[in-house]
Amino acid sequence: MVPQILARGLVILPLAAIFGAATPIPAGPRDGSGDATTQYNPPQKLTWGPCPARFASAPNVTCATYPVPLDWDHANSTETITLGMLRLPARGDPSRRIGNLFINPGGPGVQATDVVAQLATGAVRLGPGSTAELLEHFDVIGLDPRGVGLSTPVRCDAGLFNERVSLFPRTRREFDDLLAHNAALGESCRALSGRLVDFVDTASAARDHEAVRLALGDEKASFLGLSYGTQLFSQYAELFPEGVRAMALDGAVQHSQAESSNLLIESAAYEMTLQKFFEWCDSANSSFDCALSRDDGGDGGARQVFLDVLAKARDAPIPAPGCDDGRATGCRSSVTEEEARFNVQGLVLETASWPALGRALLEARDDANATLLSRAQPIAAGDDYEDSYLFGGTAVQCQDWTRATASTWAGRTELQILGAAFAPLTRGASQSYRVQASCAGWPSPQRNPERPLSYAGGADVLLVNSVYDPSTSYVWAVGLRAELGERALLLTHDGAGHTSWFLGGEAADAINRYLVNLTLPEPGTVVDS
Repeated sequence: MVPQILARGLVILPLAAIFGAATPIPAGPRDGSGDATTQYNPPQKLTWGPCPARFASAPNVTCATYPVPLDWDHANSTETITLGMLRLPARGDPSRRIGNLFINPGGPGVQATDVVAQLATGAVRLGPGSTAELLEHFDVIGLDPRGVGLSTPVRCDAGLFNERVSLFPRTRREFDDLLAHNAALGESCRALSGRLVDFVDTASAARDHEAVRLALGDEKASFLGLSYGTQLFSQYAELFPEGVRAMALDGAVQHSQAESSNLLIESAAYEMTLQKFFEWCDSANSSFDCALSRDDGGDGGARQVFLDVLAKARDAPIPAPGCDDGRATGCRSSVTEEEARFNVQGLVLETASWPALGRALLEARDDANATLLSRAQPIAAGDDYEDSYLFGGTAVQCQDWTRATASTWAGRTELQILGAAFAPLTRGASQSYRVQASCAGWPSPQRNPERPLSYAGGADVLLVNSVYDPSTSYVWAVGLRAELGERALLLTHDGAGHTSWFLGGEAADAINRYLVNLTLPEPGTVVDS
């Protein structure tokens, strides 16, 4: 689950009764143990130096590489990979430096190095006050997880990855084609990446972070995880509780639910947020920002325009003349009905992108131009660093999440019926659905099975979640807070948006205040921004 960097009532509570029937997978030991990391004999020290040319515009940053075992279950094997990272040193008085702050922006696959570089340039603006204080007190470190970015990247056949294959098969033949495509793509990744593709699970990435923390001097670190980063760092906290000074998790992923639960929870959250977009677009105070509010095409409002776009794409893919199927633009030259449902989720993630979503829908319907809609879902374009978000992210997901139900024709049919019944507008199209469909037939075994966390650390954990988050549901945040136990506190953002830290509002201030001062909000706190 990935936050877009652009950039009232708790209706979700009645749904909790429905989701309660979807029981988490029983607890059991995760593969491997934290001891493997402490038994590793690493190089003596991590050395910072100049960054690659792609970060030339980011002032004051330094970069480093660090070798770690490919397989943490065999920590002293000679088979290693390289981790890459970027650091923005604390800007304030050295005597006021608190320590290292690891950031992971999500995905899986979003490059942490890129986000920290954007913080350095000011391209990511998070509001006044507390964020500046955060950058004064911490060395901010973006460590790209294994398989991603500056770390040894997963490489796959771009042509196969970009090949259009339906994730909603209507016949057994289409389902078999999907399985064959996924298997061929996975084998291409193995051919181009070697055994790396079988060892990119999140538990291994958590151990990588511990290895780097130790190499930096063994001081306790602070952690800020967004979206998928909440899964990465919560698993780190379980494995290495003594390494945590403070941890903030924004936009929670609960890695303990069954396939049907995840599909139901995320697709319902997406659908509810889409309904909030329709309400905003149809309201009088959005007439300047939402192109759909000025539509003269009928009485159905924004919802009807969305349905019109789906109907148009059902007849034939809508052209996207500003895209060229990945050769230069990184987006498809047309958009199908299925892709429209998936792509709208990317544009409804943040309220800042809602005006763009309105324009995208209106242009697709009235001008037969789906360029804006197509750009919401990137495809491979031939750059190892950029494409690792797609290739590495897919490989991580297929090692973290079970696909037992999705891998049979009967199970796939059941999931499609479930999505259509509980999310009739989007029919279950969501990142959870995409993961399940894309990993069916994947050749690498699951290494990091779902199960509830167990956290025994002494540091507090602050969770933050929007009520209307279309990707990481508030339901997951409530569940993850319960798993983390008495040291965890959930701050509720009573609004829309996937993650809150990038928005720079009250929730972001609370996150920054906690990371700097270790001051938590009062239990039960609800903020509007």
